Order: sequence, then structure tokens, then C-alpha cells
Amino acid sequence: MNSAGIYIHIPFCQYICNYCDYFTTEKKAGNIPHFVIMLLREIELTACNFDHHDWRIDSIYLGGGSPALLLPKDLEIILNKLRGHFPFSQFPEITLEINPGENSFEDLKLFKEMGINRLSIGFQSLNPKFLNILTRTHNPDDCVTIYENARLAGFENISIDLLYNIPGQSIKGWLNNLKTVVEMQPDHIAMYSLTAEKGTPFYTDIQNGDLSLPDAAIEGKMYKQGSQYLRDCRFTHYEVSHFAKPGKECRHNLHYWKRDPNLAFGPSAHGFDGEKRYWNVASLEKYGEILSQNNLPIQNTEILSAENIVNEIIMNGLRTNLGVPTSCFDNIDDISIQKWESYLEIENGSLILKPEYFHLADEITADLMVGNH
Repeated sequence: MNSAGIYIHIPFCQYICNYCDYFTTEKKAGNIPHFVIMLLREIELTACNFDHHDWRIDSIYLGGGSPALLLPKDLEIILNKLRGHFPFSQFPEITLEINPGENSFEDLKLFKEMGINRLSIGFQSLNPKFLNILTRTHNPDDCVTIYENARLAGFENISIDLLYNIPGQSIKGWLNNLKTVVEMQPDHIAMYSLTAEKGTPFYTDIQNGDLSLPDAAIEGKMYKQGSQYLRDCRFTHYEVSHFAKPGKECRHNLHYWKRDPNLAFGPSAHGFDGEKRYWNVASLEKYGEILSQNNLPIQNTEILSAENIVNEIIMNGLRTNLGVPTSCFDNIDDISIQKWESYLEIENGSLILKPEYFHLADEITADLMVGNH
């Protein structure tokens, strides 16, 4: 049996943050019920064309947007629809992204009762000044409250998302923020560098000089010192930006990096059927129109060449502690590998980038890719 995952993109937000470039839309009266109907239709249509009965779905990831803005009963209907149409493993990991300040303790209990067993909470920062810069609508107390309520509701697998490289942020301030989060004892931490993505209000503020990001040297130190701190706290650094307590690595992430099949639902969602990649239309209106005609809302597909598959394996593998099978380097000259050999190690037939050098993953990948020699 092949392990596979499911990703569902639920695009609704109470408020769209200034730095976000994902496909999102503000929650409005009436648009969620129609979306749920269309999403259920997409699941049904996909199931009609599903012929991978050797798959076992062992992870569902409900992302967004803010998927926890859906009523608990709607989330339960969606999960039951998936269970009724696809082959699941006995104990799938079911992750729900959730934001501080948006859900009650009662909501959390209902999420747990319906089978959701992992939460990914978007703290981003515990500093009110930086939350304001990020136009987040919650405050630090909301972060503490939702985390404590999640534990009381019975969640034993909680991830916290954090941002560094925020305008005005110091290395010391970042590490203090990270220390406070570690003291809460989450099972998983994702730390991402804030970037100014073209088309976002944050990008405009950077271009106009209203805000400025820390310089590259400070950003690099934030990453390296933050990563080392988490490793010292016995988190496994299993991917460039992700850290987990033993056994709490995110299955959804691992499916992506291992190139496992991943079914995708919802507007703008990206999937992989084991042979081709595909992505849905990034428009709520078009998504509904296409599904109302009993067609799948796929915007485009891509089949990678043999060379590009090898390069993707190299790129993904060097970003994780799984590494890259040494056979992928049969056609790469020894000089390129020797250049980086002190940063790499061989284990169980795979070439692995040492975690303390994950910040060099992109540079090393560019050197080792097939076709670059």
C-alpha cells in the first residue's frame, strides 16, 4: 500500500493579513455554505475518477485561509464525505489550521470529537508591536488562551507557526519569543522568514520605505541561532523550517517532501497523483461555476521530465533529514559533491545535508542539480 495525503484549501479569513499572498477571501454572509456544497461536489467528482485503490490516506490537512471559521458541523460533514469515498489508514493524522482569538473552547472540543487530532496554530509572534505590523487581529493573550484550551480539549499534537525577520525585530527579541513558545511545550514548531511578496500591501510598504526588513546578515543569524536553540531543546530539525518532538513530524509535510501522492480540494489547491501535478483555479466564483457544471475545477497540469524528477528529488531531499538517494548523483561530477562534502553525510544509502547547514540548502541544490554541469 502507498501512503497518500489530502489537502483542502478553505480560503476564508476574518481579515486578510498585509503580508499574505495565498489565495484568500474575507468571510461574508452566505459565501461559506455555498462553498461547502461545492467542495462536497468536488470530492464526489474526484472519487468517481479515483482508481488508486492501493493508496491509503494517512493524512488530511485543512489549510487556508482560516479553515476553523467553518462551523464545526460543516467540517464534520466534509471529513465524513472524505471517509466515505477514499481508502483511509487506521489512524490518519488530521490537521486543522487555526488562528488565536477565533474559536471557543467548545469549538475545540467538537473538532477533537470529530477526529481532528492535530492543530497548527498561527501565533506568528507574541509581541503586540509585531502583530500590529503584520496586521494580525489577535493579541498575545489570545495565543496563550487557545493553546491552553487546545490542551484541555485533549489535543496531544500541536504545532505553532512563528515568523522572524519582521521589521524592527532584533535577534535577541526573536530568541526570547522562541524561548517563550518552547516553554509552552508544543509538539512542533514551524519558523518562517517574513518576505515581501509582490502584490501584497506589505510589499508596497517596503517599496515605499514605510517599513524595512532587517538586513540579510541579521535574518541569517535569526535563522541559525533560532534553529540551534530548537535543536538544543531536543526538537528534531527534520526540514529547513520545521522542528518536531520525536514522532511528531507532520505527515502532510513529509508527503510533500517525499513526493507521495496528495489529493487536493478547494480553490488554488495543488495536488499530485503520483505522475502529474495539478492545481485548481484560484477564484471562488470560477471554482463554483465549474463544479456546478459537474466538472473538476483543475486549472492546469504538469508532467515532469525524468531530469526534472531527479532535480525535484534532490531539491526536496536536501531540505530534509531524509536526504537524497546516492543513485541520483550517478551523472554528477565528483567535483561538485566534493565542494560540499564537509556539509554532507552518507547514511543508509542517502546523501544528507547536516541540519546546521540547512540554510545553505538552496545554494547546494543549485550546484548538484542535473543539467547544471
